[in-house]
Amino acid sequence: MGAGGAMSALASPRAPDPTGELLMWNDRSGGSRSHMHGSRRRLLRLALVGAVSGVQAAEPAGAVIRYGGDAAFPPFESLDDQGQPRGFQIDLLRELGGVIGAEIVVTLQPWARTETDFRAGRLDMVAMVDTVERRTWAQFAHGHATPAFAIYHRRGQADPQTLQDIADRRVAVLDRDAMRDTIKTWLSGMAGNTLPMEDAGRALAAVQHGDADVALLPRAYADPVLAAGSTPDVVASRLSLRLQSYAFAFAPTHTALAARVQRGLDELERNGRLEALRTRWLSSHRDLAEKGLLQRGLVRQREWSWGVAGVSGIALALMGAGVWRRGRRIADEKRLRQHAEVSLKRAEELLERTFTHNPEPMMIVERGSSVVRDANAALLSLLGAKAETLIGQSLRDQVHHIDAGALEQLVQSLDSEGALDAVPLRLCCADGRVRDCLVSADQLKIDEAVHVFCIVRDITEQVERDATLRQGYDALAAQLADSRVEIEQARSGQVSAEAQLNEFTRTVAHDLRTPLNAVYGFIGLLRQRLRAGHVQEALDYSGHIDRAARRMNSMIAALSDLAQVARRPLQRREVDMMRLVNDTWSLLSAAHPARRTRLQLDELPVAQADPDLAVQVWQNLLDNAMKYSALASEALVTVDSFRDGRGTWYRVTDNGAGFDMAQAQRLYLPFQRMHSNKQFEGTGVGLSLVRRIVDHHGGDIRLRSVPGVGTVAEFTLDPRPQAG
Repeated sequence: MGAGGAMSALASPRAPDPTGELLMWNDRSGGSRSHMHGSRRRLLRLALVGAVSGVQAAEPAGAVIRYGGDAAFPPFESLDDQGQPRGFQIDLLRELGGVIGAEIVVTLQPWARTETDFRAGRLDMVAMVDTVERRTWAQFAHGHATPAFAIYHRRGQADPQTLQDIADRRVAVLDRDAMRDTIKTWLSGMAGNTLPMEDAGRALAAVQHGDADVALLPRAYADPVLAAGSTPDVVASRLSLRLQSYAFAFAPTHTALAARVQRGLDELERNGRLEALRTRWLSSHRDLAEKGLLQRGLVRQREWSWGVAGVSGIALALMGAGVWRRGRRIADEKRLRQHAEVSLKRAEELLERTFTHNPEPMMIVERGSSVVRDANAALLSLLGAKAETLIGQSLRDQVHHIDAGALEQLVQSLDSEGALDAVPLRLCCADGRVRDCLVSADQLKIDEAVHVFCIVRDITEQVERDATLRQGYDALAAQLADSRVEIEQARSGQVSAEAQLNEFTRTVAHDLRTPLNAVYGFIGLLRQRLRAGHVQEALDYSGHIDRAARRMNSMIAALSDLAQVARRPLQRREVDMMRLVNDTWSLLSAAHPARRTRLQLDELPVAQADPDLAVQVWQNLLDNAMKYSALASEALVTVDSFRDGRGTWYRVTDNGAGFDMAQAQRLYLPFQRMHSNKQFEGTGVGLSLVRRIVDHHGGDIRLRSVPGVGTVAEFTLDPRPQAG
């Protein structure tokens, strides 16, 4: 096991909890306010290219947090020669602990062991590549780094400039989940040409020996192998690719911790400390490798120069030729620089005309941080705001101008549609006036980071003059508000369903463990009896084991039936309930001849139900009534029906053991029983199955009982009336 380290961060004031949410995208270029204002013109120049080409219309506080990482993943995280953790991720955790006011304990070990500990709940968070498969067992914060990839090829081959250049070649890649997800997401066109390799060394060796044409590998793994010199005929392309998002991951239940860490990352992004860590740590290993090769080459050059001192004239001539070629190269570079400066000046002039002085209110927002990178004079005039109060600030802090709920809905619409086209949005000006606006937005890339270009049109005067336009605007705004309410209701339903699932899982795990523990215990006793030669006692224990195994098998089979109910398509037909009750009672009487229970059956109306599912309802209810009344002196089960405003109810009444209604809330949970298995056998799944079948029909079930008197079970399969 790799050595571990521990790190504590001093507490500092926590970043304010934003009341709004906007445009949550991968953030790669955050920074402090001064940095954002300083880089404004560079961002706008790059934004112009996107606009011209594609945008014409438009956990508890203070607790210890256990972090696990990879002991061999430099420069992100690794152990040094003294076994201490170091790297970009370690420094980031130190900064993060100070921001969120928490102690973060770091343990680095082989990644397979770290992933196992995380999935077993022994770690609170890890950092790894965000993939679709991993999202099934972890939740991710927004990506805060992107590992650099390079294309490695044999020396002398043309340097690939794009991924398209290797689409038809044999490509060696790492045989890992993250890389498989990357191929599926970004490189599906060449999935058939990939050659999975166990590690970077084998992938580079495959290129060296001609078993692969190229290798597509993370620089963090491949560049150190390349620098070691084991594959001298393999070189790295100048092209650096960013194909994966590297982010903190948490258990699905650690929602509060994930939100707390995300707020800390957002604060580090805003004040520029996260960007400083990226600049310090995440430069390519290729530069270090080339520097080492250059130093070794200089040593060989010096030794060679001493050996050829007798031919200094030739050396001077060659040096002169080199100087001449260098002079030509410098002249060519000067011409190219002058041409670039002229093009940049023209772009700046075009930017001034198309963005800065455009009469339409516009702004550019960075997706990951939701920071406003720039806003033109028309937008500032519309809001009555100063540039320093908007530019460089997060839109989540602008709730005095924009409703947080409306912003969140715009984000969801942008995520699903990819763009916004004339969406109604009400803005509040600095003087308190409310303006009716339409927002159009589209996405563009600046420095490999996704931004959103927004155009805001103020139509307040138009809707005030035109009653029809006002009616249409208000109707569309109301539809958006209704959809926002529906989204919130769906989220609440999801939380409730997850809670029920967690309770169901806990109950099932507990009750399945009981017979399993019994099997383990009796196996130990059986082994002791056999060693002692007590064969008869061993046979008795084997009988106990057999009964425990049979019980566990029955419970698993019952669970299987329970899980299949909701998946089965409902096939409603006319069902003769009288015949169904008679047939079911005959089968139960034949299966349990020792039960002397009399059935009293009144006339039952025909039901509209799924026949196969209705059979299971009667079988479970009648079996319970017969079983729990078997000890009565004159056991009697009565079946009848009645109608009310809800529909037709079918009723089963027995004079059996009954149960305490104070425990009734447990009745519909699997394996929850009111009586011990010694009194009345069973799995405890019958009423859970009945409840699911009735719910599947849209009906209802209710129970009443008195201990020692009996139980009444009533159910209806009629759909619940819709609310008016």
